[in-house]
Amino acid sequence: MTATWDGLGLRWTVGAGTEVTVEETGTGASHPPVLVLAGGLCVVTLVPPEDQTAWTGCAVFLRRLRDHADELAALLEARAGRCDRAEG
Repeated sequence: MTATWDGLGLRWTVGAGTEVTVEETGTGASHPPVLVLAGGLCVVTLVPPEDQTAWTGCAVFLRRLRDHADELAALLEARAGRCDRAEG
């Protein structure tokens, strides 16, 4: 996994060793769980807002992220299949 800064912001290239986990940071509302994307020397941590009233909005965002990740996975699989057929 590599991370580079481009004109739009951080670009993070997923590699074979990239992992995604949910990590507990402690007990209670003051220590919410976080989403961790890690690989190589790079770590990206998605942290919910401190204001618990915003957690519902955060959950909505995470579900959209999941849905778009599924969409991207399907596109990549479809294109990889086309490449395999073109090479075969």
